[in-house]
Formats: sequence, structure tokens, C-alpha cells
Amino acid sequence: MSDRAEQLESGGASPPRWHAALIALAGVFLLIGCWGAGFSGYDDPHHVTENAQLARGSLLHLFEPVPISTYFPITLLSYKLDQLLFQSWMPGLCGSYAPGVRTMTLLYHIGAALLLWRIVLRLGLSSRKALFIALVFAGHPLACETVCWVSERKNALAGLFGFAALWAWLRYEGSRLRVPIAFVLYALALMSKPSALGLLPIFAILDFFGGTRGLHSTDAAIWKPRREWLFVAARVLPLALLAAAAVAVNIRGHGPTIIAPPGGTVFTALLTDLEILSRYLLSLLAPIQLSAVYFVEPIRSMDDLRIWKYGLPLLLVVLATIGLATNRRLAFFGWFWFLAALGPSLNLIALPHLMQDRYIYLSTPGFLLVLVSAASGIPERLKSSLQSPLRAVGVAYLAMLLCFSVQRSFVWDSMKELFEDAVRKQPQASYAWYGLGQAYAGEFEELSTSGAAASVLQEKKLQWMNAWMRGLDEAPDFPRFLTRFPMALSVGREYFNLGKLSMAEKYWKLAAHKFEGMPDDPFLRAKALASLSALRTAQDRPQEALMFAEDAYVLAPDPDRKYFRARAAIRFAERLPAEHPDRKRFLLQARDDLQSIQATAHSYSDAQKELQNPLLQF
Repeated sequence: MSDRAEQLESGGASPPRWHAALIALAGVFLLIGCWGAGFSGYDDPHHVTENAQLARGSLLHLFEPVPISTYFPITLLSYKLDQLLFQSWMPGLCGSYAPGVRTMTLLYHIGAALLLWRIVLRLGLSSRKALFIALVFAGHPLACETVCWVSERKNALAGLFGFAALWAWLRYEGSRLRVPIAFVLYALALMSKPSALGLLPIFAILDFFGGTRGLHSTDAAIWKPRREWLFVAARVLPLALLAAAAVAVNIRGHGPTIIAPPGGTVFTALLTDLEILSRYLLSLLAPIQLSAVYFVEPIRSMDDLRIWKYGLPLLLVVLATIGLATNRRLAFFGWFWFLAALGPSLNLIALPHLMQDRYIYLSTPGFLLVLVSAASGIPERLKSSLQSPLRAVGVAYLAMLLCFSVQRSFVWDSMKELFEDAVRKQPQASYAWYGLGQAYAGEFEELSTSGAAASVLQEKKLQWMNAWMRGLDEAPDFPRFLTRFPMALSVGREYFNLGKLSMAEKYWKLAAHKFEGMPDDPFLRAKALASLSALRTAQDRPQEALMFAEDAYVLAPDPDRKYFRARAAIRFAERLPAEHPDRKRFLLQARDDLQSIQATAHSYSDAQKELQNPLLQF
């Protein structure tokens, strides 16, 4: 190849060192506004500060799969390292050791950006183009979610090890070391975050193209001859087996949170992805409406006009960028990278959040390859010299991105600010209102412990409850999230305490309802049914109270549900005539339930009081 960058990567003179320094500096902009913030209530306790796996002495525990959780032992190992490095001294200076964790995440992110730089050089792009791609990746505001949010460390590590595996795949092409080195690095990427699955097709497509030389070849044949496809498959097979193991482990771990694809089928998920992909591309080009949470209304049929609104422009963009590119194979490869790396997050196996900034982290390089390839072809297609204006545009674009990154980093300074921003931009997103309510709940707890006035506490509690009410009443996507249970249960309890029983019933029935195809928590549904039983008791409707209590016990047969069932049975029996044949049966069942509640149960003392009821003395 004639490109100087290819020669440099192949063993010639080293590229300018200041390029690497610039890439590292671009990443620093992501942390300017939030470096000194403490841990967030948004998943940080679950992943770091209160993670039982991290509290154990043996590192082997970090490699044990945990129910209802992603499998990311390498990420947990990195958190363990953070504790050793920062936990003993940093809280005294900064209030917590979260700044140390963010610093390490930034280093991993910069490492991923530097590896991407080397990958792009090896793909044959000039040093300036490679620098531009690496700078945009390092400093793009979409990466704020990965670097600023302590719990998203796994994304940066998946990028670091995943890009290292791709670099090794290119660097050791033709060597026996190629597959073993890539295998180890790819395994580390998958154990950092399973979204690294999306990188697997990129290894294969590189070989089908014939490696770097094939991407830049002018031969009419795009792919390697079919007789060589078996050798390509054999080389990729070890990585594919790794990926299959990662899928099996994570599907088992995420079982309760895996839900039906948006719209109900894989086909409707693909239709919905037209909007999601378009919004991702817009966020990459003009990141002015980034949010911690997004609302996406599923596209359920071919009659939906959004298919044309998003699908047609998307098709035109793909065709235009490939048509403009001087190297159309490289542009095609860039689009393939973008879609493949995003594949695990395109909702064919659906999780509650349909789109997130972090999902596009590993895909960003693919689109940047397309962007640079298309921009490079504009002067040639227009038969004019536009190199200088294009460079000026590129510099201005980079400056704009870094400014947006600084602005975005301040949003990540606190959970309250983050979700206030989210509800302004995505008011139909239920999780945005849940997160804001959680932030208000945290402030309520702090005010409670500091002895704040009752009026101040009541105002904060109203903010908290109002946020959760809006998340249930105004956000169509609330059934997608298990957070609907604490939201509805808490709002219902507040109305019950205020004596507004009809409103309490509304929210408790919402918590008790099972939405088909959506995540479910039988224990919390049982809690809602038990609350409805208590409500019916307060309304002097004992038969309905008993019905709700029976349903609650069937869902979650624990001592507390037994207590509610027994209490409802007693109240119902009180309403029956003494000679009624079912009266004694209900009382016997109630006494048996109360006597079986052990001393360790929360409801034990209440059960003992109920046992003193004269009706049970027979």
C-alpha cells in the first residue's frame, strides 16, 4: 500500500508522539465537570459501594455468576483494584474514592482510544485521518456516560480489550500468534461487558475482505474466494465459542429482565431500530440532546409513517456515504462495524432500555470510518480542491464536541442534576422520573437525619412522590421497568396514609397487575396484593380482603403473606353468623397460619397479638 500510515504501522518510523498526547488530552474533557463528585445512587451501590462480591476476600468470588446480573468479573476485578489504590486515603481528601475510580476509567478509555488510533493506522488511513477518528472517539460527549458514571466502567474495559483484540488480529495477520492473542484479549473484553459480542463479526469480515490489503484492493472481487472461507471460519471459531459461552451465561443471569422485543416480535424490533439507528447517528453528528434515559415508542406495523420518516433518510445516508467515499470497501466496512458492534443492543433480545448513550460506544469507530471516507471523497467527486476547508471543518467540529463534552460532564455531577436533565429532554421516559424521584428520596433521607423541619421534609417528600406519579401516569413505557413496583407501592402507601383510599387503590392495582411480555417481580406483586387486602379491610370489605390476601400468598408464600391472609380470614369470619358452616373453617385456618409464623419473621409480634383474639380461643 502507498499510504504512509500503513508503512509506519508495518515497522517504519513512529508516528508523531504528540498525536498520542492529543488523544489523551481529548479524553480529559469528559471529566472536567464531574471528577470530584461522589458515588451516585444510580447503580453505584449495587456495582461498587455495596457489592457483596467485592466485600469478600477471595478474588475467585468475582468470577462466580450472580443471579439477575450481567457477568463482568474483569470489571469487578478492576473495582477491587480501585479499592486497594484509593479507598484508604482518598475519602479523607475528596469525601469518597469515586474520583479515583473515574480517573482509572478515564485511563481505560484513553487506552481504548489509543488502540483505536493504531487500528485505524493499520487499516491504511493517513496519520491525520487516524488522529481525527481517535480524537473524536476520545472526546465525544456520548462517552461521558461511560467515563463519568462509575457503574459504566465495564464499557471502557470492553473497548480497551476488544480494540486490543482487533489490533492483534490485524498486527499478527499470517502469524501463529494471531488467534491465541486475540482469543485471550477478546475473552477479557467479554468478561468486562458482554456487549463486546458485537465485535465478533468484525474479526470475520476483516478476513473475508482479505485483511487490510483486501480493504484497499481494486480487484473486482470483494470477498476472498469461497475455497478460503473454510479457513476464515476456522480462525474465527474459537472467538465464536467464547461469544456463545458469554451469551449463555448472561441470558441465564438476565432471565427475569429479558422481555419481549419492542412491538412484540423480532420484525417489529427491526422496524423500531430504524428510529433508534437514526437517533444514534444524529447524536453522533450533533450531540445536543443527550440524555441518561430515552423514550422510544415501538413501531408495531408497516402502517406507521415513522418507517419512512427514519428508514428512507437512513438508506439515503448509507448510499450517499458509500457513493462519495474514495475507498468504498472501507466505507462499507465502516457501516458493517457500526451495525455489528451495535447488534447486541438492537433489542432482538430485548432489555428494558431500548437505547442508551453507552450502547453506541463500541460502534462509534465504524461510523467515524464512514464519515472520514465520505469526506475524503468529496473533493474528488466535485473535482475541486477542498482539503483546507475540510480540515478547518474537522478542527471546528472537534472543538464543538469537546465543548459539548465539558457541558455534559457537569450534568453527571449529581444524580439529581442528571435526571432533571433527563425529564426535561425525555418527559415520556418512565425511568427518568424514577431516577429523579430516587434523587429526591436521597435528599429526603439526608434531611431526615439532619433534623430538618417537618414542613421541609414534607415538601421534599411531595417532590419525590410527584416524580414517581408522573413516571406512572405520563410515561407510556413504565411497564418495561421493574421500577414500576417501588414507584406504585410507595405512591399508594402515601395516599393510604393520607386517607385517599381510591387513589391508593389505583396505584396498588397498578403494582399488582402483570403486564404480558414485560419484566415481573412476583414478590412485589404479592406485596401490592397484600396492601390491597389491608385497604379492603379498612373499607370494611372483608371478603375481598381475604381474596387479595389468598392471591398474595399464592404468589409469595412467606410468613408476612400468611399474616395478611390470617388477618383477612378473621375479619371475614367476624361478619359471618355464628352458625355459618364456613366461620369455624376460616378461624381455624387463621389460627394455623398465625401459629406457624416463626419468631424471626417481621410479622411475628403482630401475629402473636392476633392470636389473643377471643374468636381464636376454641
